[in-house]
Amino acid sequence: MRKTTSEKLIEGSLIGIGLAEAAHLTALFFKLPLRICAWIMVILFILALLAAVSPWLVRRITQGKRDKEKKEAGGQRIFKLFRLYPVLFVITSALILFQLIWNYRMQAPYTAGDITVETVQTMLAADGIYTVNPLTGQAFAVGMPLRIQILVLPTLYAVLCSFTGISAPLMCYGIIPCIVLLLSYLVYGRWAAYLFPKEGKKQVLFLLFAALIYQFGCYSGAMDGFNLFFGGYRGTAVRAGIILPYVLLCALQKKWGGVILCLLAEICVVWTFYGAGYAAATVGIVLGIRFIRQISIRLRQKKKA
Repeated sequence: MRKTTSEKLIEGSLIGIGLAEAAHLTALFFKLPLRICAWIMVILFILALLAAVSPWLVRRITQGKRDKEKKEAGGQRIFKLFRLYPVLFVITSALILFQLIWNYRMQAPYTAGDITVETVQTMLAADGIYTVNPLTGQAFAVGMPLRIQILVLPTLYAVLCSFTGISAPLMCYGIIPCIVLLLSYLVYGRWAAYLFPKEGKKQVLFLLFAALIYQFGCYSGAMDGFNLFFGGYRGTAVRAGIILPYVLLCALQKKWGGVILCLLAEICVVWTFYGAGYAAATVGIVLGIRFIRQISIRLRQKKKA
């Protein structure tokens, strides 16, 4: 089955984290400066983009008309939902837009105990990866634990800042959280399609419900909404908003490629028991339930026989 556009964007972002991790580890272990790491990352991104676009170009050349018709049919789904349920569609879209504008552009991030921006700034200033302590401005005397060093998000943000000229606070506190939130809604859009296939109204209502949960949850520090709205640049926000719901969906649909991407992405962005984190536990629970169910079915069949 061909992947939907939202699945391509979600998995593309996870692949992007993996490619950034490859460049990050290369620079880290060979003690390369940040600028070299940035170019390695760009080359990997370009190669991945070419690899992703090549099959589409082949299909476009060989069966262009048929592919165009399928693309047009897929592109009309959003407009169909808007025509059928304009009020629900507008309310949901307006709430998501409000969250992007108000929560990310008009509220201060929750930075207690977090030094991501400081780490990004020291990387840019020192042109190195985890070489300078962001709290003291001096070189690390002892070094950092390897499990902390392999976390890629500060390096990725520093590379984005170096190529775009955007400041670290704006990148971390403004742009990245918006991207994370939008990807999270794409994940829950896939959940809506999975739970309510061919039921457009229920799909829109599900997204509206997810947006309301995020909005009302932002007032409690233990909720995912708070993590996304006040710390959307952190690895924990990426895990809660994108990785965990998507790995559960992929496990239920037996899309093991997506499961592997989520497991690897969590290792790259969050410190959790040396990589064996919540995503692995989620997949283990799903597989355990499936195994128990199969055993019970076999036992029933034996009793009937």
